[in-house]
Amino acid sequence: MTDTLTSDHSRARDAERRALWLACQFAWLSLIAFWVIASMSIDTEFARDGRDAPPFFAWVTEGSSIIMTAILVPAIMWLGLRAPLEPGRWLTSLPWHLLGFLAYTGLHVLGMVLIREGVWAFAYGSDYEFFHDAPWREIVYEARKDIGTYAGYQIIIAVSLALQMRRLEVEVARAEARRSHRLTLKCGGRTLRIAADEFRAAQAAGNYVEVRLAGGEHLARSTLTELEKQLAEAGIDAVRVHRSWLVNRDAIREIAPTGEGDVAITLDTGTQIPGSRRYRDRLEAA
Repeated sequence: MTDTLTSDHSRARDAERRALWLACQFAWLSLIAFWVIASMSIDTEFARDGRDAPPFFAWVTEGSSIIMTAILVPAIMWLGLRAPLEPGRWLTSLPWHLLGFLAYTGLHVLGMVLIREGVWAFAYGSDYEFFHDAPWREIVYEARKDIGTYAGYQIIIAVSLALQMRRLEVEVARAEARRSHRLTLKCGGRTLRIAADEFRAAQAAGNYVEVRLAGGEHLARSTLTELEKQLAEAGIDAVRVHRSWLVNRDAIREIAPTGEGDVAITLDTGTQIPGSRRYRDRLEAA
């Protein structure tokens, strides 16, 4: 039991690390793209209006903000992992995010201003003025933009973590199928564990799969490809006979041609399903 619990914790931590790394990569690439597009747009506006600006003005002003955000991205994402804004936890997580946002926007503005002051002093030979007649207006302006950025990164880390946890569930289900020869099917908050040799066929239904067994049917949140891999781990000879159908080869009772290379497949339960000519080679393989 202790070994199993330790293994579960290890897999969960690995999934969180992958989610964090992938989310940060996505954020950094997005920041670089935004830097290039925003800077080129500002340069175009200056040229169109005939206004002069210091060399690389747009790239410095936009870049100072991008650099500070890129530095702070891992911390923002990490907070999203530790204090997820999800049902049942958002009330306890929200205060941490309020503090996190205030810290982010404060460090973002401070670092951005210091970078600009340094560039203005050493490259342009002048002073940079960020606060003018009403400093609070500049702070509110930056904070308003930072709210959207902060919220966007919380969405990114939540999606990244959900994808990694989904991947982990698939891996665990395949390992369980290999160990116990049972299928793990999830849908509507339920988790079903079914003897793999009960499987007869499955039909794709959007984001779900209708799994047909010897004694009934179940709707599972999966794909035919994921189910096929799980069945293979459980030792079931499942074959794709149609773009939307997967069949247990051992449950096939009859294969009858219907014309133009397609076939009608009858199972040992009496159910008849279509077979496409595109998949005839898989169906007829020994």
